[in-house]
Formats: sequence, C-alpha cells, structure tokens
Amino acid sequence: MDLQFGLMFLRTIAALLFILMLIYISMKYGGSKLQNIQNRRYIKILERVPISKENSLLVVKIGQKAYVMASTNGKVEIISELSQEEIIEVVTLKDIPEYKDLKDFYEKTGLKKISEKVPVKNFYEKLRVKKEDRNE
Repeated sequence: MDLQFGLMFLRTIAALLFILMLIYISMKYGGSKLQNIQNRRYIKILERVPISKENSLLVVKIGQKAYVMASTNGKVEIISELSQEEIIEVVTLKDIPEYKDLKDFYEKTGLKKISEKVPVKNFYEKLRVKKEDRNE
C-alpha cells in the first residue's frame, strides 16, 4: 500500500513539474507572439478601465475611428466617437515607456548622467551640517 502511494505521489510531482514547464515555455515564447497578433488587428482595444465587477469603460479603435464604449453584463454600448486629436492623445499616453526595474529606469531616463555631474560627497556633508544645526 505504501509503495502504491509513493508511486502515485511521484507521478503527481512529475505531472506538476511538466505542467509548470509548459506554463513557463508558453509565457516566455507565446506572450510576444500574442502581442504581435494584437498589433496587426483591425480592431484594437486601446484602453480598458473597470468601473465595477461587471462594468467597464473601453476606448476601442476600429480602423481610423475610435469610440468610447461601455461594457455591462450582456450589453455593449457606444458612448461617443473620438476626434483625431483625441485618438492621437490616447495613443501617445498609452505609449508611456515601461522599465524592467529601477536600474533600467535610472539608466534610460538620464538620471545616471545627472547624478555623475552632482558632487555627492558635498551633498552629504551639507546634510550633516544642517542636521547638526538643528540639534544645537
């Protein structure tokens, strides 16, 4: 009985590892493919904002036109049509750069160059002097 339980446990662990490996591979290689498919479509969802559990507002671009739409349980409604200026504004706001981590942000925004020009040692000395002035 214990041998059967041990074999069943090992099979379960092996199946779990296999499933985790498949999830990892699909996320690593499939994520960019799905995004490329979305980029070539005629209909694009530019923005989605959940209002409640079942309701959300959408900005949808169909061809050269864009619409603000409300999506509720079982119903989708066009609220208004956006002008070309508003479409451009939504697209440019959507293209805000994303960074992998704080180091990537630090290097890409030019903060690294600025911080190299600022004498950090003098800055810390000034802070120490100000702190000592408050304590007196």
